[in-house]
Amino acid sequence: MEPGIFSRTYETDSIEETCLRMKAGGLTHTQFNLMNAGIPTLPETFDERKMEEIKAVTGKHGIILDALSGTFNMIDPDEEARKAGCQQFETQCRIARMLNIPIVTLCTGSKNKESKWKWHEDNEKQSSWDDLIRSTDAILKYAMDNHIVLGVETEASNIINTPEKARKYLDCMGSSNIKIIMDAANLFRKEQAADMSHILQEAFDVLGKDIVLAHAKDFTATESMEFVAAGEGMLDFRLYISLLRRSGYKGPLIMHGLSEAQIAGSRKFLEEIIADA
Repeated sequence: MEPGIFSRTYETDSIEETCLRMKAGGLTHTQFNLMNAGIPTLPETFDERKMEEIKAVTGKHGIILDALSGTFNMIDPDEEARKAGCQQFETQCRIARMLNIPIVTLCTGSKNKESKWKWHEDNEKQSSWDDLIRSTDAILKYAMDNHIVLGVETEASNIINTPEKARKYLDCMGSSNIKIIMDAANLFRKEQAADMSHILQEAFDVLGKDIVLAHAKDFTATESMEFVAAGEGMLDFRLYISLLRRSGYKGPLIMHGLSEAQIAGSRKFLEEIIADA
């Protein structure tokens, strides 16, 4: 287990520059966003020559693309936008296959019209759950055809906002092509921070067997709940990493929710805990 990084932490559209900055920071693993290669995150089409360039450059620098960002609002209140997102996803899965990326990340979404990352009370409705299942049915075929795993995580603002709902979702779909991205900071609401050990253990009891990728960000819960760089908050990373290991997870810890200037500090923090765990 070692630290990795969200590629969009580096604000560049050059794949060469992205790789050089990763290497300079001692990182080889990334959750990749196509914008770091000058391509829209969710392109409608793609140039095979550009995909070969990405493979060549990342290969030259020894950069491992562990996952590809594919997040669109799976329960978008705009039905046409939702359908468009599902249709585009075939392209995303084909790109992942060409780049030898095993995981494409999802956003289960929100009925909030402003942002898929903001809560809306309609997320609790059965009709929203039905929309999620329809969207999943539509994109699951693309994942299976391209031998891709879809990565889902709990998000406080999304329809899948607890480990229990994530478990229900996985069981409902019944597919080995849908697995869990574990992000411990996403498991907590402000009032739950004092019960950290129990919340973490319960989440791994429910989802531990299905983890395919792990994220590393931190949180504070003083006046409000805020995400911060790993090592700058209150998350018990020693317990988190211990639980990841007990679950059998051996992949990278993908840092995000931080600036490029914070990478070195967070990486050192995580490496020390991994070495001690």
